[in-house]
Amino acid sequence: MKRSKFILYLLTSIFLLAGVAACGQATTMPTPTSTSVPTPMAIIPAATLQAVDEQRTLTVAGLERTYQLHIPNGLASGQPAPFVLVFHGLEENGAFISQSSGFNEIADANGFIVAYPNGSGPTSAMSWNAGDCCGYAQQNSLDEASFVRQIISDVETITPLDPKRIYVSGFSNGALLSYRLACEMSDTIAAVAPVAGVLVYSPCQPSQPVAVIAFNGLSDTSVPYEGGGMNPTTGQPFPPVQDTITTWATLDGCVETPQVEQDGILTHTSYSTCQNGTAVESYTIQGIGHSWPTPYVVPASQMIWDFFAAHPKQ
Repeated sequence: MKRSKFILYLLTSIFLLAGVAACGQATTMPTPTSTSVPTPMAIIPAATLQAVDEQRTLTVAGLERTYQLHIPNGLASGQPAPFVLVFHGLEENGAFISQSSGFNEIADANGFIVAYPNGSGPTSAMSWNAGDCCGYAQQNSLDEASFVRQIISDVETITPLDPKRIYVSGFSNGALLSYRLACEMSDTIAAVAPVAGVLVYSPCQPSQPVAVIAFNGLSDTSVPYEGGGMNPTTGQPFPPVQDTITTWATLDGCVETPQVEQDGILTHTSYSTCQNGTAVESYTIQGIGHSWPTPYVVPASQMIWDFFAAHPKQ
């Protein structure tokens, strides 16, 4: 009996040891690691400028000067914006050309800033010094280029401007000034768009090419397309519009013969192969006198912006 019990004990011990060994060899399941899903970052909308419609005042060479400023709602804050200056005609003001040109609406739709400077002299007879014309401004040799440079600096205290996209347009006396500014500020201005004007500033010696798009009515008796009328300052006739267009084609180094196209009441003359990507274009309009064309007849303001947008300074 003792021997049987010993054998039974021995077998039981062996069995238990085998079970312990087997348990020691069992595969341990890995503990799953927790994978944290990153929380999506909140999308912060880009800061935008508030709309601005106000008159601003500057002192230029001791003289108080003013301009109307329009900044569309929603322009990106800190993003350099294109800038257009629009100059009124003789005996008009910035508020008038703002309404007649409709540039505020075009600025809102296309995302650029626009300013309407006021000329100098009596309120009812404001004028610009365009060279040989006109009024108080010309008689007192006002430095309009300094005024424009101060306007640019003033706007840049609110928001940066794109230095390659600064443009000038104007009507009548303001058109004459547009040409003069292209002569004197070619380092700053990328393109100009005179409406009902010609070049009366000499010598015109731009240091860089400036793109030009011009509009003139064939029924204009104040600044006739073929030349004539009477410069209110000199009493002399204005030169033909084509002389001004040819001059700018030469100044911009345009090398090809211009293309001429007729489309209804519009005749379009264009020099497209010019230095630094510039162009010189002229639109003559049948049945239009000395006025800014209404958009129902010719969408001149939209055409001007399209030309500006296509001709930044290079």
